[in-house]
Amino acid sequence: MAKESQKKVFQTGTGIFGEGTPKICVPIVENSREDIWRRAEEIERLPVDIVEWRADFYRDAFRTEEFVETLKGIKIRLSKKPLLFTFRTAREGGNRSVDPDDYYRLNQAAASEGADLVDVETFLDEERTAEETEKLHASNAGCHVLASNHDFEKTPSVEEMVRRLKRMEELGADVAKLAVMPVCPQDVLNLLQATVTANELLAVPVVTMSMGNMGVLSRICGSLTGSAMTFAAVGKASAPGQISAEHMTKILKIIV
Repeated sequence: MAKESQKKVFQTGTGIFGEGTPKICVPIVENSREDIWRRAEEIERLPVDIVEWRADFYRDAFRTEEFVETLKGIKIRLSKKPLLFTFRTAREGGNRSVDPDDYYRLNQAAASEGADLVDVETFLDEERTAEETEKLHASNAGCHVLASNHDFEKTPSVEEMVRRLKRMEELGADVAKLAVMPVCPQDVLNLLQATVTANELLAVPVVTMSMGNMGVLSRICGSLTGSAMTFAAVGKASAPGQISAEHMTKILKIIV
C-alpha cells in the first residue's frame, strides 16, 4: 500500500499538493473575458489554494488568440495561485459539447501557455488518455495532469470507484479525481470508503466528492479520507453541492 509519505506530491505556489489540509479550489465560470478577469482578481484576494478556469463556460474558448490572451490574463491576476485548466465536456456534466480533437487541442494550448494543472477526462477516449497526458507533460515541465471522471447519474460500487481511480494512475495522471452522484446515504458512505481505499493503494494524490446536498459531507472530510482537494464556490457554483469559499475556509479550520 502507498503510504502518505510515499505519495507523489508536488509543489504549487500555495503549498504542497497531496500533503496537509485539503486544498481549496475555486472555479471561474464566467463567459466573457472581462468577467473572467474580474473574477480572477476577486479570487486572488481570498484565502484559497487553487483556481480552476472552467473554459467550457467561456464563449470564445475556440478562438485561439482570444483563448490564449484570456488565459495569460488569468495567470497574471492570480499571482502565485496555481491555475487548474478544465474544459468539462457535456457528457460529464459540462456546459457544452466538444469534438475530442478540439478538446485535446485546448488542453495542450493551456499547458503550453502556463497552466499549472490540466484536467483530462480519462474515459473520453481511454486509449488516447496516456498519449495526451504525455504530451501535456512534455509541453510544460511544470504542468501536472489531473485525470477525472464524473458520474451525474449514480454512485458505482466501491470496487468500481477504486478501479477507475487506479486506472487514472496507470494512464500517467499526477492526480486522480472522481465525482459521483448519490441517490441514498449509503452511496455517500461508499464514496468515502472508496476514497480511503484508493488513497492507500495509489501513489498519486486522490480527489473525490459525492455531489448534491446529500454529498456535502464528502467535501469537508478530506483530512479523514485522504481526498487532497475540495471545490468551493465564489458566486456561481460549477457543480451541485458546492459550499461557498468563505464557509469552506471556516469549516476546514474547525475540523482539521
